[in-house]
Parts: sequence; structure tokens; C-alpha cells
Amino acid sequence: MFYVYVYKDPRPSNNRRVVYVGKGTGDRKWDHWHKSVHKNKGFGNFLALLRRDKLEPIVEVVLDNLEETDAFVEEMRLIELYGRRDLKTGYLFNLTDGGEGFANIVRTGEWSANISSALLTPEQKSRNAEAAAKRWADPDYRARTTEAIRKALKDPEVIRRREEGKAAFIHTDEFRETMRNASIKMWKNEEYATKVIASQKQAQSTPEMRAVKAQISTTTWADPDVRKKRTTGIKSSRNTEESKAKTSAQAKAQWADPEYAAKQRANNKEIANREEVKAMKSAASKAMWADPVIRAKILASKQAKKIARTAPPHYIKI
Repeated sequence: MFYVYVYKDPRPSNNRRVVYVGKGTGDRKWDHWHKSVHKNKGFGNFLALLRRDKLEPIVEVVLDNLEETDAFVEEMRLIELYGRRDLKTGYLFNLTDGGEGFANIVRTGEWSANISSALLTPEQKSRNAEAAAKRWADPDYRARTTEAIRKALKDPEVIRRREEGKAAFIHTDEFRETMRNASIKMWKNEEYATKVIASQKQAQSTPEMRAVKAQISTTTWADPDVRKKRTTGIKSSRNTEESKAKTSAQAKAQWADPEYAAKQRANNKEIANREEVKAMKSAASKAMWADPVIRAKILASKQAKKIARTAPPHYIKI
């Protein structure tokens, strides 16, 4: 049986980048590291550089227990996925597209079509999905991969390439429509919806996430253009009779629940007693009293209420 393996760059600055893909049996995956002379000059120079810096490559088996033909197919899929340095499509030192393993092989259109078909078969997709699920179930692999992704997303070059991709593909009506339909289909799955909602609640309820969201909200609302756009959108959506009726019905239903009402009253009282809230209310009150028009209206309202309280009752003579 065969396996497919990858070599990764161990240097933190390179985010555990995959630099070579191969297939083999036994200890084949270590042959590159133990060789002193390499036909693949670029890969050999890379390994020599690691030795000079007293580092070792990260060698991982990504798929195991394969027939040789399946191993060839997976090797080719990964090479196509990560891209080759010599073709300027990625970071791999591989000099061929995999499969036969012969350099400079001339491949016919029929041969390429057969390989493409093999990569897209339900059986191959199923094997790939199972292998990915197995790798992701490993907590160590999941933690390393997640951290690598987070670091990569902060890399200026990665950011640039992502933005270029969005401009060329994601920011199109066709893509938006495809994603919308896919999202609708997934959310109609009750199991999926329940799982995602529970996951979101758990992730968003942490103090760290609340702090991040608060900071993002503060930053975006500080932008005059964003504030104006959002305010206009909120007003237009809430001023419809349908929206008002819906909001009113939801509020009545919530406050009809004694537990919810008690919790909200306690929460409102706690918020009102905060020093920063008191300070904000005091500042707002002073600002209103500083406005002659508002001050006149408030005084007139108070006077009218006082007259209504002190006026003698009117008796109707029968």
C-alpha cells in the first residue's frame, strides 16, 4: 500500500508552508532529507538551508493505505492545489505534476482528461473528504492548522492575493447568487442550522469576542460615512408599518414572560447605576438645558403639569 506525504517549511515566518508533495511506501518520505545530493536542485538547496540553521522539515503523511493509482491521483491533486515554483503557480519545489513521476513527460489531452476525471469521481471526493475529516479530528493538527491560517491571513502578500481574487471573482453578481442559494439550502437543513447557531452562540459569548466586537463597532461607527449609511438604513427599515408591528409583537411576547421581564428590569437597573452611564445622562441633560428652545419647551411642559395638579376640580351642575 502507498501513502502521500508533504514537506513543510518549519520556519515560523513561513507559516508551515507546504513546499513538496510526494508518494511512496515504507520510509520513502525521509529519503529526501537523508540524501546528500538531489536531482531537484531547488528542493536540495532548501533542505541544505534548514540543516545550516539546525532545523528539520515537517514531514506529514496526508493520506495512507492507498492503491498506487489512488496515490498518484492524490499526489497530482495536491500539486495542482499548492502550485509549483518553476511554473510560478505556488511554493512547491516539485518539477512535475505528479502521477508518473517522470520529469518533462509529454502528456496527451486524453491523458490529462482521464486524470481530471479521476480527481472528480465521487469515490475520490469521498476519500478526500474522509482523509480531511480524519486529519481535522486530530486536536494537534487542528490547532497547528488554525494558527497557521491566522498567521497567513495577516501576511501582506496573502492579503493582496485574497483581495485580487475577490475583485476578479467574489465581487460578481453570479458568485453572490451562487453563495446565496447555497446558504439558503444549508440553512433549510435543521441539523445544520441548530449546530451553527449553537456554535455561534458559544464563540460569540466569550469575553474576548465581546471585546473584539465592541472595538470593531466603535471603530466603524466613528467613520462618518459608515455612521450615515447605517443610520439611514436603520431608519428606513424601522419606519415601515410592518417593521413597527413586528417589533411591537416581539416586545410584548418577550415582556409577557415573567422571567424575561425580571431579568431585563434588573439589567436595566444595573446599567442605569453605572458611573459612566450616569455621567453620560448628566452630560446629555446639561446639553439640552443649554439649548434655549429645548429649555423653554421643558419649562412650559412642567408649568402645564403644575397648573393641572393645582387647579380646583370642576363640578357639573345637574
